[in-house]
Amino acid sequence: MYRLSWWMRSVGALYLVLFVAATILRVPIRVEGPEGVLERAALGDPTSKFVVDTWVTFGLALGVLGAALLIASRKPAGAQTLAWTVIGNELFCGIGSDVYKILRGYEMTAPAVWIVIHVVIILTGLWVVRRWDVAQVAAE
Repeated sequence: MYRLSWWMRSVGALYLVLFVAATILRVPIRVEGPEGVLERAALGDPTSKFVVDTWVTFGLALGVLGAALLIASRKPAGAQTLAWTVIGNELFCGIGSDVYKILRGYEMTAPAVWIVIHVVIILTGLWVVRRWDVAQVAAE
């Protein structure tokens, strides 16, 4: 359970950093967004506002997951479903959205880096959850 707790704390902390980056600092928009989109959003351009609002919404979702992971890390025995949810989210939403961006012709650097991060979270998550499962079976 110790490893599962620390995995949840690590991923939860990362998600909270990403929450701040997306909702307050607007880093993803500055790095990946069209040039000038923040300025146009501030002037009321509806499409630019939609881009900003979409990233803020995404950041809020990461913030909720991050907080849930940190809270649940105190009692990981009852939080396996949350860990599996994060693993699935990383696979389908994380890698899926990055592959989608690449296929749509976006600059590859940021999505490629994120794919590596998603894979690390998935593999380490699978390792700690499966290790915990084996320990639980052995204890029974």
